[in-house]
Amino acid sequence: MQQFGVIGLSVMGKNLALNVRNHGFSVSGFSIDKPEVDAFAKYEDDKLKPCYTWEEFVNSLEKPRKILIQIMAGDPVDQTLQKLLPLLDKGDILIDGGNSNYHDTNRRFHEMEKHGIHFIGMGVSGGEEGALNGPALMPGGDEPAYKEVAPILEAIAAKNTEGKPCVYYMGPEGAGHYVKMVHNGIEYGIMQEFSEVYNLLRDVAHKSDDEMSEIFDKWNHGKVEAYLSEITSKVLAQKDDLTPDHVIDHILNVASYKGTGNWMLEDGVALGAPVTVVAEAVMARFMSKQAHLTIEKGVKPTKFEYNGEIPDDMVDVFEKSLQLAQAVAYAQGFQQLTMAAEAYDWDLRYKSIAQDWEAGCIIRSAMLKDIEKAYDKNGKIMNLFQDDYFRKLMEENMPALRKSVEFATKCGVPTPTLSAALNWLESIFNPNWPANMIQGQRDYFGAHTYLRNDREGVFHTEWYEEK
Repeated sequence: MQQFGVIGLSVMGKNLALNVRNHGFSVSGFSIDKPEVDAFAKYEDDKLKPCYTWEEFVNSLEKPRKILIQIMAGDPVDQTLQKLLPLLDKGDILIDGGNSNYHDTNRRFHEMEKHGIHFIGMGVSGGEEGALNGPALMPGGDEPAYKEVAPILEAIAAKNTEGKPCVYYMGPEGAGHYVKMVHNGIEYGIMQEFSEVYNLLRDVAHKSDDEMSEIFDKWNHGKVEAYLSEITSKVLAQKDDLTPDHVIDHILNVASYKGTGNWMLEDGVALGAPVTVVAEAVMARFMSKQAHLTIEKGVKPTKFEYNGEIPDDMVDVFEKSLQLAQAVAYAQGFQQLTMAAEAYDWDLRYKSIAQDWEAGCIIRSAMLKDIEKAYDKNGKIMNLFQDDYFRKLMEENMPALRKSVEFATKCGVPTPTLSAALNWLESIFNPNWPANMIQGQRDYFGAHTYLRNDREGVFHTEWYEEK
């Protein structure tokens, strides 16, 4: 009997199954797509079993069965659960490892609970390479069930610099998929920040692709040590097979998206979380498509030429700007997590979340160690910039971020997320935020009332005489 089962044998499912097998556990794999099973069968050995029917798959697993569902999110997951339910026994464990919306995971958790089936919603980050060699895993849902599958998940997960597996129990119901949603939103934000700094290096500092590749590589060993620094350097260095140029210069300037950044933004709005960097990153992807369509329709693009002097320290300024903007993206993500934990009554473990992201995932960076330390000192901190390390980082790097945004404006280069990061920092510690004017306007046209800063109570002013 096999110790673990995987449903869905496309690249992610197949690689996760192979990862399980490579760590000494026996695994069965099943897909409704026969060619996928045929391809999986090429790896068959005494620890890896391909299955061609639902019954064969379920009956091949030892009890309590531990099944990972690695398929497209949405209706396919519900259809799979309905196929499985008649074949399962009480106490069996199902893990949804797809990019499911946490609302769906909440619903499925309670539906499976009624049938005596343990349900885990698990975020998986790291792409196909991570799935095979070590992903970051974010499981939530049934905690006793998680403890049952933990030995397998800990074995296959990425390991951080201290050798700890990047898999921690996130919380009840859909908490695992919620954390993955926030991870993806932060990913949107930081990727856009990198692209804006690339744009500044290219169009303001007039650096070549090879020069920029060297700059990002240097930053990866400096203030912005991160997976995205590493791959940005490699993307910039890659030569094109079809032309004498670099590949980056021939990639269509339209950014795709799958919607998980939108989900974080939607929930952030519902919670009142000011995730401005994520919002601008999502809008930037929309804008990239609209700008392309506008150009296709014959509207001539405008190009502002800056003929002024470029400061000698501009590259260093951009590095400090990116470091601080990255910190803001993390801070906004963790702030939304704290607000969600309160709203949904989840005991989220922020230090564990930071540790979970330290290896295997797209947003891994050296800064996550600093976030881990911040939550180690104060596990309930609402804003990372209340921590001494991040407050000092803000004080030291704010002049650089201001200078970058100011210079980009002079040069006609859009910086939506860098500007959002700057405005967020300027706002959160600003006692003179002009919301009083908004409240005055609301009271004027709608008698919405207001609070005062000099006395208790709720007030309304008669702004005009009735005619």
